[in-house]
Amino acid sequence: MRSVMVILFLATTAIAFGQKQGIGLRVGNPLGLTYKRYLPNDRAFEFIFGTAPGGWNKNYYKNSFKDLDDYESNSYLSHDVESTVYFQARYLFDYNIPVEGMVGKLDWYWGAGALLKFAKVNYRYQFGDAPANLYDTRTDIDFGPEGIAGMEYTFDDIPLTIFGEVSVLLEFADRPLTFRAFAAAGARFNF
Repeated sequence: MRSVMVILFLATTAIAFGQKQGIGLRVGNPLGLTYKRYLPNDRAFEFIFGTAPGGWNKNYYKNSFKDLDDYESNSYLSHDVESTVYFQARYLFDYNIPVEGMVGKLDWYWGAGALLKFAKVNYRYQFGDAPANLYDTRTDIDFGPEGIAGMEYTFDDIPLTIFGEVSVLLEFADRPLTFRAFAAAGARFNF
């Protein structure tokens, strides 16, 4: 609910100052809502609120188990991921790609931002050769800067922008100096 209030506040503020903006959906990692506010001089702010299905990033959570000191003598068996929530904030630089005869506007962009992710992870493991399974629930917190590159096309006759992008996260927490790649595509309604 708070994220909806923040997006509404940003939208109201942008309308008051006459800035172009868009709100929409992104499909990828994370899957969620995107709000982009275009600024003068081909700059923009983007805010993302999203999630990821529990089956995504399986190897990441398996490797995280191996890195946790509490489990050094234990054998990983499996895990389930619940309640994954992503928050992202970005500052972007937009550049027009002139295409002769094209109706609409094609841009490429790059920028930097920060990503914060929370996930509830239920691990199942064994201690040594013991026949009994052990269970533990952890809150996985990922935080760090990210670099972004993408392209977007804005239609001329309808207030719609479609985009595709990739980003790379450098984790500071909870697996320091781990790089992770993300990709997404989506669409925003412009107003």
